[in-house]
Amino acid sequence: MFREVRKSAHFEECHKGALAWSDILRLIYKIKSKRKKGNRIEIEDRRFYILCELKKGILYVINVKRK
Repeated sequence: MFREVRKSAHFEECHKGALAWSDILRLIYKIKSKRKKGNRIEIEDRRFYILCELKKGILYVINVKRK
């Protein structure tokens, strides 16, 4: 599916302090309920929502929110 995870420019500007980067990576690999909508991937559990974009095998984290 993807071979690398990176921060998007939007994430760096607007959502950087929402959660530690190591926690975001852990959640991306831990949470099994991923929904793909075009080139966007929504990863969600009962506490967090992560929006990512897949480009050329690289997953870019766009948004991270606590519910």
